[in-house]
Amino acid sequence: AGRPGAGAEQALEQVDWSALHAEEAGLLAQAPLEPLRAGLREALAGLGPDAADRCWAQARETHAQGRTGSVEAAVAAGWRWRDGAFPRLVHLTGPAGSGKSAFAARLTGVDTRISLDDLRTARGSRADQRANGDVLREGLQRLDTALADGRTVVWDATSLNQHQRSLVHRIAHRRDALITHAVLLVDEDELARRNTVRDHPVPPEVLTGQLHRFSPPYPGEAHRTWYVGAGGTVEDTDGSLHAEETLYAAGAPHTYRTPCGTGGR
Repeated sequence: AGRPGAGAEQALEQVDWSALHAEEAGLLAQAPLEPLRAGLREALAGLGPDAADRCWAQARETHAQGRTGSVEAAVAAGWRWRDGAFPRLVHLTGPAGSGKSAFAARLTGVDTRISLDDLRTARGSRADQRANGDVLREGLQRLDTALADGRTVVWDATSLNQHQRSLVHRIAHRRDALITHAVLLVDEDELARRNTVRDHPVPPEVLTGQLHRFSPPYPGEAHRTWYVGAGGTVEDTDGSLHAEETLYAAGAPHTYRTPCGTGGR
């Protein structure tokens, strides 16, 4: 912050050391992991997209930890994920009216959809927020059961901040699930317009509050991320080994079959 003194000198020294390590590790290039990604894509050419993406996520993690530096080591690190025998979680995140439920309805290969709005409706009123704690606990229990059974699950809630998302991810990690974030990105004016014609509109001040609290996830919070535009299609991805197989004209990811027959997107 421009302040002099021993503390500032020590901080600058740490910055210099970090830059030196980053340069030696080859991380200052525009796409430092692209050689590893390209090599892994070739080595895993026979896998389905879900298994390949899970292996790629493992390769990124072990590379960051300094445990893998070559394609061969990355292939070995992801060996346990190659058969695709793991559950899947598609975690939706976005304000009310951003199109989460409509996007979820177009996904194929989904075994279970957990909607907190539906759980509130089953208790008597979708708009009743008084039992949110009980609703969340019920939803998390259903999630744990479904992932333990090896299912593909969609979590349909606003999940506006990292804390809310972490409660879901804690269970997914415990069950070794492939975690996909589907981030719904719609501008404020369009959200306001949609809210006036929704079957279940929220008060304008509630929508405004959601927009102020919305903190979209960083790519590293999940194994892979789909960015869904106002048209309901996946317009960009992160964390996919074969990104071109996710981006396509129809919008919603297709179901592929992994070698063991487990359904993926």
